[in-house]
Amino acid sequence: MLGIGGKEYAARQAAMGRLAARAGFRGVVAWSRGGSAQDHYADVYYLTGFYQHQPFIPDFPGHWRARGHAAVVLPVDDPPLSEHTAVLLTNSRDLQEPRPAARVHVTPDLVDSLAEQIRESIRPGRVALIGYEAMAAPWWCRLRSVLPGHELVCADDLAWEARRIKSPAELDLLRASGALGVRAVSAAREAAVPGATEADVAAAAIAEIVRAGGAYSGMGISSGAESYTFAASGPTPYSADRRLAEGDLIRIDLYGSVRGYLFDLARTWVVGGEPTTEQRRLLEAVRESVLAGIELLRPGRRFGEVARRCRQVFERSAFAVHHGLPWSETDGLWGHGLGLSLEPPWITEGGPASDGLIEAGMCLALERRIAMHSVGGASHEEDVIVTDSGPEVITLETRYPSV
Repeated sequence: MLGIGGKEYAARQAAMGRLAARAGFRGVVAWSRGGSAQDHYADVYYLTGFYQHQPFIPDFPGHWRARGHAAVVLPVDDPPLSEHTAVLLTNSRDLQEPRPAARVHVTPDLVDSLAEQIRESIRPGRVALIGYEAMAAPWWCRLRSVLPGHELVCADDLAWEARRIKSPAELDLLRASGALGVRAVSAAREAAVPGATEADVAAAAIAEIVRAGGAYSGMGISSGAESYTFAASGPTPYSADRRLAEGDLIRIDLYGSVRGYLFDLARTWVVGGEPTTEQRRLLEAVRESVLAGIELLRPGRRFGEVARRCRQVFERSAFAVHHGLPWSETDGLWGHGLGLSLEPPWITEGGPASDGLIEAGMCLALERRIAMHSVGGASHEEDVIVTDSGPEVITLETRYPSV
């Protein structure tokens, strides 16, 4: 059965402790938000296997604070870490099996309880805070005011470092997730017939994910005269009114997960027929540039090399020759890391990130999304595991009917 075992969570906590100690921290606080497509669950989930399903609710003084969030407190200066060292703070009173890999403290006021737990278990000094982007300013200010001896330091780099190379169990989950993503996009493709709406297409993809026990996270979808956009401007990314016509371009960028581990893939195709010459050039340009970069995802290569190869292939495409270089919605970025979140490393041609080395055990999403009003928009994205022998594409279909 796929999943992460208790020993692996204990090893993660110990490894995080060592990383923090080497960086001069007395402890680690992991903060997460969960319960909706706007969640930020990776840091707490990685250390304990706990996902907070309660969605965010504004603070209600005297009743709750930071509801819909969770925190882990991990002291690091009292080795060796035991399985009972990490403390999970949550407002969820009743938990199903498997239980989190931590001692659980249930509280309606996550902020003051977190302050109390830090005082009890971490000696005064620097404390690494990971997941800080999900912490609201009033809570941050409250912690600083009641913990004068503890300096909370934003330290997401520790989390990225800990999660950069995936374990065998994580890689198996990512493979399962990638396969589910392909099935979901295939279901969307089957539903995208003339007369169907974008909502019909989205519903088919979401149903496939949910039916398999996966989690739907979100999508960007557009079609026809609007295919050059990423998605509708309202809360729903799809239209229940826009009906597909034969010959329309339809593009979908879909993300979801299996036990927290993400798939992130994009496809574009023509509804009910063969592409025109211009549509074919568009589709081939995004697809071939991505596949060219995937060939270089091998241990020891640099991310800048991959991005450069992608750009060069795109610039030589028939589409670029005829239309020039259109605006790209991903700018100079050709991809990113993938695991419990969309994360570093970033695949780009310039800046410090370009010098980063590709390593076996990484999972990366390579993508391109372009738009031109006169032709339309197209996206292509694949998820890839880097192995010692080269790239393993975990979202690759056996054929590409989009071209």
